[in-house]
Amino acid sequence: MSESLSSHITFGEGRNPLQQLQQESENPILVKFVAPHCPSCETLAPVLEQIVTDQAGKVHLVTIDMTEDPELAMELGVRSAPTVVLFKKTTILERIAGLKPKILYFEAVQKIVSRIQ
Repeated sequence: MSESLSSHITFGEGRNPLQQLQQESENPILVKFVAPHCPSCETLAPVLEQIVTDQAGKVHLVTIDMTEDPELAMELGVRSAPTVVLFKKTTILERIAGLKPKILYFEAVQKIVSRIQ
């Protein structure tokens, strides 16, 4: 996944893109916490990428590897992978732990995007 913070659709990896988006973007940020050797994380990746792509620039996706940034995971109370946290700036709007059906992620994003418009 490439890091592109100035494009119409944003995909990023790590704490720095998350902090930059929290400061600069008015759009919701979908943060996916993953871990190496996590089959559920691999299953979830294309689902979230498709949801973000379908939203055409209305939501960002940032991936955080919990082994590379355990402090951030602990700060946010993330204990397992995958966990998805939806932010507006630095405010947590929704948290989904574990692998869930695609519709659950889609509805969570839709609810937040429709509130902002």
